[in-house]
Amino acid sequence: MTPHHLILAFVYFFVVLVVLPIFCSNKVYSVHYQDDPEKNAEIEAAKREHRIRGVQEYLKRLDAQESHSFHTFQLSVPVDNLVIVIAKKPAHEEDLVLSQLVAEIDRNIRQDNIYRNALLICNATRIPFQELEDLSQFYPVLLAENTTTWRLFNSEEVIKHDFVDCITQGLRVNNFRHVTVIRDLVVPFSGFLNVVNQVTRHQLSGGMVRGEPVEEHNPWLFLHLHEPVPFRHYEFSGNCIRELLLITLSGALIFVAIFRWLEGPFQPMSTRVMYAFYGALYFLTFALVLGRPYISELRRFAGDLYRVYDPPKAIHFSALTLPSLALPDLLTQLNLLRCSTYSPFHRALDQMMTTLERSGYVISPSLVRYVVRS
Repeated sequence: MTPHHLILAFVYFFVVLVVLPIFCSNKVYSVHYQDDPEKNAEIEAAKREHRIRGVQEYLKRLDAQESHSFHTFQLSVPVDNLVIVIAKKPAHEEDLVLSQLVAEIDRNIRQDNIYRNALLICNATRIPFQELEDLSQFYPVLLAENTTTWRLFNSEEVIKHDFVDCITQGLRVNNFRHVTVIRDLVVPFSGFLNVVNQVTRHQLSGGMVRGEPVEEHNPWLFLHLHEPVPFRHYEFSGNCIRELLLITLSGALIFVAIFRWLEGPFQPMSTRVMYAFYGALYFLTFALVLGRPYISELRRFAGDLYRVYDPPKAIHFSALTLPSLALPDLLTQLNLLRCSTYSPFHRALDQMMTTLERSGYVISPSLVRYVVRS
């Protein structure tokens, strides 16, 4: 046994017993997380104030006429992805959640040089409110229709009606390949739109044959952009086992390479096996202690690394991407349904996969995060 073996063993137990419990005490998804409601409230308030200042500064830098003209032009030509924001009058209008959402989408549209995208705000409150009036100076806004199918006191029917009506409005103003519908409860991560376009184009709708992009017959219905918390953790499934095996093998190879560089290439096989064992143990322990959500964050380095899978149960609607080819049948079927507390919209949408014989997916890690106050 070399001195390096003893050091690795000592460091492992020191990290596991001392460092990780301290480092992970404020990590929500870690096994060592210690809940502190008062501290969490202060952190959330600080983040909220930071986002509010950021969106206020962003809108101040924009030229209202140029911004409105830019987005109006985007709507006048066919696009790869039309982003529709379903806007409702908020309970805490001072939080500027709608402004944060729209500003982040604006950034993404302006930064995406590969795909053509457009933005449309759909006023589902059906009456003006101050934040939306301010945003209407910079971005196109349409008023959702108040049809006889809308039930004011049935919240699930309202969600369904807003969804159907705002997409219908989008179909009238633009010819798009995909549509992304977002409720003003979330704010996207930076670069989310490019990831959505890559995933829908390459993983869901297309493929490569002899190095050339081709269309595949892969009928899919929707892609949820928010992954629910219960789906994010490690469980006894094929995907999780494969992830842990990949992490374990990566640790083994990295440690063998590092100590080969430190000690030279002429090492006994038993020494290499020992280093591989420690590397696998370190990486596997860190992955299990930190939690799968933090490990999944590494996928954000490239759009092709994002994981798309069939969710085990229906997901509440906050942000969805849908192909235009599926919309006529979907909207027709949804108009025939009546949603209620006992038959909520997200379950009705999930049932459409069976009705229309199309697949539904969720992306991991999430491309949006909830910021609205509960």
